[in-house]
Amino acid sequence: MIESSTTNLDIIIPVYNDQTGLEKLLLSLSKQTINLELIQVIVVDNHSEIPIRLPDTSFPCHLIQCVTPGSYAARNKALSLIKSNLVAFTDADCVLKEDWIEQGVTSFLSKSNQMERSIIIAGEVEIIPSCSPPNLADLTDIYFGMTQKKFVQGGKYGITANLWVRSEDILELNGFNSTLKSGGDRDFCLKANQKIGTVVLYEKSCIAMHPARDKKAHMIKCKRLLGGQFDRAKGNIIRELIALLLHLRPFIKEFFKAIRISVPLRQKIRLILFLLMLRISVIPEWTRLFLRLKKSSRE
Repeated sequence: MIESSTTNLDIIIPVYNDQTGLEKLLLSLSKQTINLELIQVIVVDNHSEIPIRLPDTSFPCHLIQCVTPGSYAARNKALSLIKSNLVAFTDADCVLKEDWIEQGVTSFLSKSNQMERSIIIAGEVEIIPSCSPPNLADLTDIYFGMTQKKFVQGGKYGITANLWVRSEDILELNGFNSTLKSGGDRDFCLKANQKIGTVVLYEKSCIAMHPARDKKAHMIKCKRLLGGQFDRAKGNIIRELIALLLHLRPFIKEFFKAIRISVPLRQKIRLILFLLMLRISVIPEWTRLFLRLKKSSRE
């Protein structure tokens, strides 16, 4: 049980080649509506090409290194340093609402007291468009991206851009699967449910804001997700073929959802074509992986 009078918080942030994003995130942490002496922030530099530097902060903040590629390996690296009953995960490219900690802790305490089992809180991830009106890449993230409520209700998991876990639970489960390049958050939540009966609950008032990805970032994400599916095939040719089909299949659902979006018809058509382009853009990547011409992308 986590008690409000003794609740400190560890915040774990993996970062790879994003000094600017990290500084914006740490600035948003400095504006939180709680006593900043009650938190500890652990930043994990995942072997950035230019080593990450910590700016001066008004709260305890530590920088450690993780040379193993992958954000899940980086998060695991920080687990030996946690001191608190509660751990919150977010990403270096997020910006946190001023009451993010207050809402997250309050929600966790309240819902823990209502449940007879362990819980994980998945806070809202709000997309920030790059321009007004939103462009195609913005719309893709807004309608098809990090919809935390959908993940919780449909998949029984939350993403690590805004995820809250009891420290004793994550340590008992030995953290995330560090071999995964994508889907490690889903894998962790499902493992927590299977092994210790944990339930994932959505909290709309605990908000992390994430800038919409541009076209290049969307394509990198597609390659990373495909790479994760390909790695899970473990050399089985049939499963490697299925990995490509699994990546292409969601376009059917995206197509019908895009038709219902309230945007002008011309923009709607362009959005559908953009979604199709993202899906088929991975075919050359899959071909290189299938022919063993490269390893899957870490980004």
